Amino acid sequence: MRSRRLRRIGLGIAVTIFLVVGAVGLVYRDQIVRYATHLKGSPKSTVLWEPFLPDGPPDLHLAVAGDVGDSGSRLDATAEAILQLDDRQPVDALLLLGDNAYPSGDPAELRDTVFAPFGALLDGGAELLAVLGNHDVKAGHAAGQVAALGMPGRWWARHEGEVLIVGLDSNRVHDPAQTAWLERTLAASTERWRIVVLHHPPYSAGYQGSDHDVRLAFVPLFERYDVQLVLSGHDHDYQRSEPINGVTYVVTGGAAGTRRTGEDDFTAVSFSWHHFVEVAVFHDRLVIRAVNQDLRVADEAAIGPLS
Repeated sequence: MRSRRLRRIGLGIAVTIFLVVGAVGLVYRDQIVRYATHLKGSPKSTVLWEPFLPDGPPDLHLAVAGDVGDSGSRLDATAEAILQLDDRQPVDALLLLGDNAYPSGDPAELRDTVFAPFGALLDGGAELLAVLGNHDVKAGHAAGQVAALGMPGRWWARHEGEVLIVGLDSNRVHDPAQTAWLERTLAASTERWRIVVLHHPPYSAGYQGSDHDVRLAFVPLFERYDVQLVLSGHDHDYQRSEPINGVTYVVTGGAAGTRRTGEDDFTAVSFSWHHFVEVAVFHDRLVIRAVNQDLRVADEAAIGPLS
């Protein structure tokens, strides 16, 4: 009698565990799959960063940092690395790819995440260009951030010689005013180079994954109007895609924190690393470098013009 009772109790416990595990699996299925399959860590090899040749400096030199919103020693080390690079090859602009202030975008936090760590770079003449991330708009702080960062709006365009840089608000991907503005801006562009910056990546093999709403809304316009490079954050890693219908997509969200990453059929390079991205614009090419806090380069690629 006692053994049958124990068996029934054991069976009940087993069924309960099975049901609980199954329910947890249904709720957290995507996170479990991502954790189990996205296991790429640091790059296997790096080289020391070197400036471009003195007789051929870039026409425009950009430093790009994603997800800087977590202040502290890791962010400070990334900012210091950019400043060291600037000392050897001056940086024209600092591009921030959103999630500029955790957890909810309070503009008061920007002192610790932007203006203190990057202050010397900005005081030295580098222009600040930024877009909004999902954390930046959580508590209604979008307008405050736009004002504090000196952004002309939630989406904007910057013309620099042969380069058009377009900043988008991927939190408002379904806003018809933004989409119409983007098409007008790209259609009217006469620049040789077209670079787009936004927070949510259209193509990502990282923990967050591709944002399919962004892909549906914006990618056809990128392809139609010959955008060569799209820079995004959100995933705390580094990824560079193979060219997709002429467009190269770079994810760089590892300025202050990292997550392990993965790869997909569109992935050229991916790894998890505290880093920033350097973009050097020449008349005949764009050069992209992923640079860490010790000025080591783990990826370098050149992009040619589409037309």
